[in-house]
Amino acid sequence: MMKPVHLLLALGAMLISHSALADDFQRVQERLATLVGGDVEVSVASTRIDGIVQVTAGTEVFFMTDDGQYFIQGRLVDLNTQDDLTELGKQGVRRQLMRDLDTSTLITYGPTDPDHEVLVFTDTDCGYCRRLHGMIDEYIDAGIAVRYAAFPRAGIGSSTYDDLVSVWCAADVNAAMDQAQLGRSLPAQDCDSPVERHFELGRMMGVNGTPYIITANGEMFGGIVAAEDLRRHLDETGADGP
Repeated sequence: MMKPVHLLLALGAMLISHSALADDFQRVQERLATLVGGDVEVSVASTRIDGIVQVTAGTEVFFMTDDGQYFIQGRLVDLNTQDDLTELGKQGVRRQLMRDLDTSTLITYGPTDPDHEVLVFTDTDCGYCRRLHGMIDEYIDAGIAVRYAAFPRAGIGSSTYDDLVSVWCAADVNAAMDQAQLGRSLPAQDCDSPVERHFELGRMMGVNGTPYIITANGEMFGGIVAAEDLRRHLDETGADGP
């Protein structure tokens, strides 16, 4: 559930990004600023609905009337097209996070020149993650590269967090991941790993479990998706990779 707007905006200032003239959203900006008792920068954009604007605060998306009077919390769905406008807004946030992601911190499985790439948040103490890892060759055969990010479901400092750090600190990270996904113990290691950063990234993207597959279009799939089904969807949507 989305946090109340006054708590959400208090997390920090955001980049101003308007799809129309700034004056068009002045009343929205003024109302949002009063909710936190100070200057707040938010991203405001027009929508397909007259009188409704989309507000992006950090990685949260919600809607307001353009007079700043009404705040709409929850899913906004176009019943004619079945488009979830809230999810489409969140996909835009995820796309930006994907563009800013340092892919060198990920553990990659796949062909040298894949047709598609996906980001997968994984936890080595997760049965479905292990099942997905057992399907890696199927993804590779389908022309899809899998880029793993760490998401210890038990949180930072948990035993799973320590295991994931050991994977990312290993000399051969792919071999270490293979062993960990088989449930085998690894020598404890420590280094300047990206595990905590990955965990925070996952939370910003809305990940609340594992595995989660994120496409370059910002779409999110919880659980396992068959390789041929994922390839077909990526072909249809033109999602090339993080």
